[in-house]
Amino acid sequence: MRLSTYLHFLRHALLLRLNPKHRVPLTVNVQILLRCSNRCLYCAQEHDAPTRLSLAVLKGVFDDAWRLGTRRIHLTGGEPLLREDLSEIVGYAKGKGFFVSLATNGFDAAKQLPALQRVDRVLLSFDGPFEVRERLCGRASAEASAQAVALFDEHRIPFWTTTVMSRPSLPHLDWIVAHAEAHRAQANFVLFMTQEERGGVRLHPAPEEVRALIPSEQEDRAAVRRLLDLKRQGRAVGSSAPYLEALLAWPDYGRLCSPRRSPLYRCLAWRSTCELLADGRLYSCDWSMKTQPGLSVVEHGFARAFELLPRVQGCRSCANSCCLEANLIFSLNPRTVFNWIRHLS
Repeated sequence: MRLSTYLHFLRHALLLRLNPKHRVPLTVNVQILLRCSNRCLYCAQEHDAPTRLSLAVLKGVFDDAWRLGTRRIHLTGGEPLLREDLSEIVGYAKGKGFFVSLATNGFDAAKQLPALQRVDRVLLSFDGPFEVRERLCGRASAEASAQAVALFDEHRIPFWTTTVMSRPSLPHLDWIVAHAEAHRAQANFVLFMTQEERGGVRLHPAPEEVRALIPSEQEDRAAVRRLLDLKRQGRAVGSSAPYLEALLAWPDYGRLCSPRRSPLYRCLAWRSTCELLADGRLYSCDWSMKTQPGLSVVEHGFARAFELLPRVQGCRSCANSCCLEANLIFSLNPRTVFNWIRHLS
């Protein structure tokens, strides 16, 4: 990440703290399609829907976002590597000057090598040793992630692994961190989330669908403590220490959000990030997808849709990894800021 980008983030972080009316979409998470090659047991998304954002819409979004102050675009799906025009999407975003990251399961990564070589950071879904990945996501997915790691090593593509902390993965935290170290990567960890609510966008499976995969409260807390120990030892845990401390203090791992304010940060994510889904609807954050209607960027354009997004209600703190890290960064938590500067420089 360039020095000018760091300074841009710092300037707006100060404005976010000083001016409660200041809003800027510094990071935009863009779901470029719904289709996915995987059938992961912990994922509730549609897998075969043809829904996708057209290249023309994406270019318009990137143009508006840059003018509004966005400096990071994070591409998600579904599986982004299934987009035949991914190189053009990444190339256009990089041409604007964005820091571009991409989340993938590694499916057919070799075919998308030109696009992956232009991405600033790849986030690879990775749930543990081969047999764990096979159980959770299927044998083809386990093989694809192994092949992707080999490809990233060969072409020196910077990547992190992202692990959903399901019960099958928890015994292998040390192994996952050691694997990241062996491949010059960092290991990122997110809580296993379920969703009892039936309204809004379905982000997570219902508890009854994945009962055997849900860690107990004790297992979750022990896992977070272990990750915090590894982080303090200087091991390859990409997640910041304050993020892990916030998870350790989280009162209920069965709930994503809380109306209570965290002592570690202010909720700034809804003013500094946003989520664009493959059907063109824009939301402030995961919580708003459950509680508020999205605004169409096709109808309004990205800039106007972001301006019209309502204030998020009923949530002042959360355990969602992206929002939590963003809240810590833009609350200028020094350890979190240093963590991300060190890892992204």
